[in-house]
Amino acid sequence: MNIDGNDKAIIEQALKAAAANTTDYQEICQYESVLEKLGTKSVGANAKEDGFRYDYDDSSDV
Repeated sequence: MNIDGNDKAIIEQALKAAAANTTDYQEICQYESVLEKLGTKSVGANAKEDGFRYDYDDSSDV
């Protein structure tokens, strides 16, 4: 099967949208697996980079 750049972009976008719109963990893992094979950063990886950030400031006597 020959996939050009446009086809790859469409497939990547469809997989990212599908992964973002499901709550089934196993389904998300399958989408991320295919995205990795395509050489694309997965949705889950982006979520990990842009998730909650905690400030562990111990100065409680302010």
